[in-house]
Amino acid sequence: MSNVMSRAASARRNQSAETKVPRERIVTLSVAADLCPQALLRVLGLIAQHNILPLSIAAERREGVQHFAVDVDNLPDHALAVLLAKIEAIVAVQSASVRPAERARLPA
Repeated sequence: MSNVMSRAASARRNQSAETKVPRERIVTLSVAADLCPQALLRVLGLIAQHNILPLSIAAERREGVQHFAVDVDNLPDHALAVLLAKIEAIVAVQSASVRPAERARLPA
């Protein structure tokens, strides 16, 4: 069993080295939503339906609103527009936008 664990740990280390993406190819989906326990899950569900694996996810609850920031990469403009329209159609979502990623959210 320890041999399996060490191979899995080695694969994770090698995978993290391969997932580096140039900053200019990363965008942040920013979402403001009502205080609904399902809002984040619905947004992430739509992202998963588009076969996208987020680079990072940040969520923060403030008084009366919750904010999500999801960094994604390698998404064609048309697919990004479709995804954004679907996110905006979620009942609990107040607003959604896309912008270039500002900073690295993941540890180096």
